[in-house]
Amino acid sequence: MSVLVLVAPPDVDLAPLTQQLWANRIAHRVIEVEGKQHLYLADAADVAKVRVWLQQWQTGDLQQVEHSLARQGSASHYLLSMLQTPFTLAVAVVLVAVFAYMQVSHFWYDWAQPGLGLWPQHKNSLAAYLHVGLLGWLKPTVLHFSLMHLVFNTMWWWILGRALERQDGVWRLLLLTLITALVGNLAQWWVSGPGFGGLSGVTYGLMGWIGWRQYQRGVPYPIPRMLLPLMAGFLLLTMAGDSIIPGLSGTANSAHLGGLVCGLLMAWVWPLSLHERQLIAAKQSFSRPDANDPDSNDQDRG
Repeated sequence: MSVLVLVAPPDVDLAPLTQQLWANRIAHRVIEVEGKQHLYLADAADVAKVRVWLQQWQTGDLQQVEHSLARQGSASHYLLSMLQTPFTLAVAVVLVAVFAYMQVSHFWYDWAQPGLGLWPQHKNSLAAYLHVGLLGWLKPTVLHFSLMHLVFNTMWWWILGRALERQDGVWRLLLLTLITALVGNLAQWWVSGPGFGGLSGVTYGLMGWIGWRQYQRGVPYPIPRMLLPLMAGFLLLTMAGDSIIPGLSGTANSAHLGGLVCGLLMAWVWPLSLHERQLIAAKQSFSRPDANDPDSNDQDRG
């Protein structure tokens, strides 16, 4: 379970402290919560050692690590960070690999057109959806039709997926990915028929999940709180444009909306775990320290 050990103002340079941690192979992360930097340790067993360094850092007595160790720690940090989110990394690799194969093969024509010949006559028939099958509905999710399309969706997947996998775990991210992909693709097919693809329904679903849990539950993610309103506004803008001039934005608005609503609903009904309640309580206690506690005041000053 991660442990919060420091809350510092946004203008405080934590680099000397984080370099010391990486040089000593202590896994940690710094996230911004309500305008302040929060330093979390991955292992509670490291707290005692780190508190000594915190005191030295606050008094200016922390010895700087050698540059070679700092560079090694930085490289280790990047590698460890990637390996800590294996599912996010694997999906990103699959997206790139599928896009590359799409350039030399036409296999994807069938993947992008689930239920071809069934729409619109049978779009309200359960038999049509069962005929396509679960895998058939999920296949369009990994297809991207341009380099910009791939880069945009992979970037958002990397940002949101890693934050969610770290905070909520790989199995919850896997479940969210499958359900939001399915709901988004079904919504797009029902509204517009076959001929679509992309991961954006999933990324909107992850935005909905993270945004709701940030605003309504107080779960800390290293994601700006304004991201959900911003992307929801962008979705409404493209939908408005396409309603005036069909096809203006070229986006699968129904998949976006379906994924977003699905993510919001899942976040609404999903109960908080014991770890999450403890994390929220720790965040609140560190965000509002006791004015009579000198140690708490020191932490606020960073």
